Amino acid sequence: MKRLLSVIPALVALALSSTSPALAIDDQSKLPSELRVPDGYNRVLQSVGRGVQIYDCVDAAWKFREPAAGIFDERGEIVALHYVGPTWQSIRDGSKVVAAVQARVDAPNPQRDIPWLLLRATSNAGPGQFANVQYVQRLNTAGGVAPAGACLTGQSVSVPYKATYQFWAPAQ
Repeated sequence: MKRLLSVIPALVALALSSTSPALAIDDQSKLPSELRVPDGYNRVLQSVGRGVQIYDCVDAAWKFREPAAGIFDERGEIVALHYVGPTWQSIRDGSKVVAAVQARVDAPNPQRDIPWLLLRATSNAGPGQFANVQYVQRLNTAGGVAPAGACLTGQSVSVPYKATYQFWAPAQ
């Protein structure tokens, strides 16, 4: 977490230099069925994540280590950090959600863009923005794929990416 906090200025600069965020997918029927959130949940945050996917070279092959990204609301303000776990933590109230991949679908250009995901919460902490989040969708990805080819063991690389993140909590 401390390491991610140190990259916030770079994430803000990245956000300011990026093109406008991708639109959220309001109609779940437009998504592959395995990425749809079940009935009975409401989207509580529509956001764009911008940052990097970090890979380490292990046995001459790139292996995913962790994400390091800022989560930006519809106004372009950073509202959360995304880091190993995967974890999303509010910078406003400290609440967080940790989730695990439930479903994965290749992005339209899988050689360049990381997969689209449906994640299910494994834990929540603190009252606030992420306290009741049960599902996270990662959609509209751009970039983030590990370099092609061999590498030297011990190397690390950070690959820029952008994605739409949607956070879902039980309907009240």
